[in-house]
Amino acid sequence: MPNSEEEVKHTLESIITDQNYLFVVALDFGTTYSGYAFSSRDQFRRNPLDIHSNQDWVAGGTSLISLKTPTSLLIDKDGNFVAFGYKAEDRFYSEIAKDQRGNFMMFRRFKMKLHNKRGISDNLYVEDVTGKGYPAKHVFTLSIKALVHHFKENIKKKILNIELSEKDLRWVLTVPAIWGDAAKEYMRQCAIKAGIPDKMLRIALEPEAASIYCQFLPIERNPEGFGMTKEGTKYMIVDIGGGTADITVHEKVRDGKLRELHQATGGACGGTAVDEEFEKCLSNILGENIMKTLRKSRTETYIDIFREFEVAKRAFTPNSTGPIRMTISYVALNELLEETEGKSLEEKFANSEGMKLKKDKLHIDVETMKKFFQPSIKELIQHMQKIMQSPQTNGISIILLVGGSADSQYIQSEIASVFDSIRLIIPSEAGLAVLKGAVIFGHDPTLIKSRILRFTYGTGVSPDFDPNIHKEEKKITIDGVDRCRDCFSVILSAGTEVDIGHKEVAMYSTTSMFQSGAVVKIFCSPKEEVKYTDDEGCFLLGEVYIPLPMNFLMGILGMGNKKELPFLVVYIFGDTELKVMAKDMLSSNFISCTFKLKEDNVEEEEEN
Repeated sequence: MPNSEEEVKHTLESIITDQNYLFVVALDFGTTYSGYAFSSRDQFRRNPLDIHSNQDWVAGGTSLISLKTPTSLLIDKDGNFVAFGYKAEDRFYSEIAKDQRGNFMMFRRFKMKLHNKRGISDNLYVEDVTGKGYPAKHVFTLSIKALVHHFKENIKKKILNIELSEKDLRWVLTVPAIWGDAAKEYMRQCAIKAGIPDKMLRIALEPEAASIYCQFLPIERNPEGFGMTKEGTKYMIVDIGGGTADITVHEKVRDGKLRELHQATGGACGGTAVDEEFEKCLSNILGENIMKTLRKSRTETYIDIFREFEVAKRAFTPNSTGPIRMTISYVALNELLEETEGKSLEEKFANSEGMKLKKDKLHIDVETMKKFFQPSIKELIQHMQKIMQSPQTNGISIILLVGGSADSQYIQSEIASVFDSIRLIIPSEAGLAVLKGAVIFGHDPTLIKSRILRFTYGTGVSPDFDPNIHKEEKKITIDGVDRCRDCFSVILSAGTEVDIGHKEVAMYSTTSMFQSGAVVKIFCSPKEEVKYTDDEGCFLLGEVYIPLPMNFLMGILGMGNKKELPFLVVYIFGDTELKVMAKDMLSSNFISCTFKLKEDNVEEEEEN
């Protein structure tokens, strides 16, 4: 393969083509809250922590203060963008007051629709707050576009009085590390549709970004002053967001780089899991029909309840003794109950345990609030304990707690009590650690040295049938030869540590002289050992289409003398996304190929 190493390296380096960018902009697209941060190339060189984040998000009529804005999108009935964030919620209230509810759709917390998906179709739908379905890609695209537009308007007004061109901006979009390739690619496609150039976009893994950010914080003394960790330090990063908890383990290695020691794990045990427990309790008191009516036709009241509960969650501490109070929409709820059931709100709460109504205040006792937190905390700790038991992670000395829910003193105390021999660090503004780390990652992606594969990757092959090895029902005959169908040919196994840009090369061949292209199917499995492509847990990730124009031309001209002609495929691992290249052996040139993910939004990954 003459010059193949150089050609592959050049292709990798050209993922982001323009090295004369002005800014890196990171978008943290969260389940409950979203935001962006940025810094210039010069700022990064002088001080990597000199990062700007927008602090102009304003929530009308609430005491909730946030450095991010809700992931809420408002569109009209024709699918046109109306507003995003707090503005979307406030505008929605305004339209409801004018009896225009039917002309608008409000979407909240829709990011979890991509959680645990093995394949994602363009036909995937998300539901608005009333339960009405709408194409997910449009909703995701408009939301990302809103963040992009807000950044561009903000920087133009406050920092630059010029228009920025595409080559001036490097973009980073954060996703959970536990997401599969399909979800990452889906977010990339939505970002491209939102106007971000493909070659100027990187996908960052949320716990990795937080880990990178914390490397620059003055937490420990070392010979050079203060820093996060010294070489050889092993630590666990626990990113508790709105929807998911994302956990991985890093080791600090030479030159300040980070090596992943354990594949990312976690689950749907973020902040919204606490909200779900609260909603279950409220449903038991008010009745499921009332809650359904709130969501569908009294949506403003429903949203208000959970805005106020967010404030109550943040106020809850392990030292709380008296009841936690939150404002509740008394008039609207009481009116709804009297209309539908002929009962008052006081009657509904009269015999309830753990939650009492006093005028327009809902009093939640401490033990009940703990019960709201416990299921998600229990699941989170189980994930952490499982990682701790792994031989690869022996010697963890720090737990780094980040994410929007990391500021919860109750969650902090529960984790500290279980892992009392390990130092727990919660950086200031833990909710921005991912966002700011993503900016640093955009400037220097090489800070991550290696990653652990979550899946075993392979292709489907049909070798000669061997009755001592293969299942009889897998036997097929092709051109008079007995072969075994659906055999899994391993490219790399789950749990393998790979450096960034690690290459695996495989040789394939055509079956016809007139073949103008070839398709290679890539399969995945969470298991390390896979025999057949239809083994339990194994799934089709996608297909690589490889154009072979020289093969086609030689076939037309009758210049070939072989039915099967070889071509080479290079699988590039280690980055946040799998990349595929191909080489036409007739021309000895690397060729562009299309990697199309399987479109299937039914199958879901098993929880780790």
